[in-house]
Amino acid sequence: MKLRTFSHLLIPCILLFAWNQAPSQVLTMSTKELVDESSAIVVGTCKEKKSFWSEKRDKIFTEVTLRVDQSLKGEVGPQTVVTIPGGRVGNTIYEVSDMPMFVDGEEMVLFLWQHPSGKNLVTGATQGKLTIEVDKKTGKKVVRGVPTGIDGAGKLQKVAPEQRQAAKEIFLDDFVKEVRGYVKK
Repeated sequence: MKLRTFSHLLIPCILLFAWNQAPSQVLTMSTKELVDESSAIVVGTCKEKKSFWSEKRDKIFTEVTLRVDQSLKGEVGPQTVVTIPGGRVGNTIYEVSDMPMFVDGEEMVLFLWQHPSGKNLVTGATQGKLTIEVDKKTGKKVVRGVPTGIDGAGKLQKVAPEQRQAAKEIFLDDFVKEVRGYVKK
């Protein structure tokens, strides 16, 4: 009797621990797949972030206002708002794994899809937000963390989100040309 009771307690504990430790399940996407799945793609700068409670007060969302410098796909105005699950309201932080983080003044390429509610969301979670920085050697703008795409065997290369910043970088002008090439096809 004691062994059976113990096993009934042990198995749920093991399953709960394993579930909490499981890696996220975001599908790795190539640049072409990000383009194909996005209704809009912009080069822009984070102007403002505002976090708020859902109507039921069970979740926090953040609205990120972007100044749009270039539209590579879709119709967007000079600024657009992107909604991200997670954020901070007062002393409460609600974190959602694999969601991109935004920093005021940060320049980026952003892949977006429009939810049936009309809200703009980021395509591919963290993969859909690529940071733009100035290369110290050349002085040119580069896009960091570009999806590595397809390898020589025709298989999608898998790169963990935390390793993407070091995965690949490309000059912004070259990346814009690549994206526009996929939009035309």
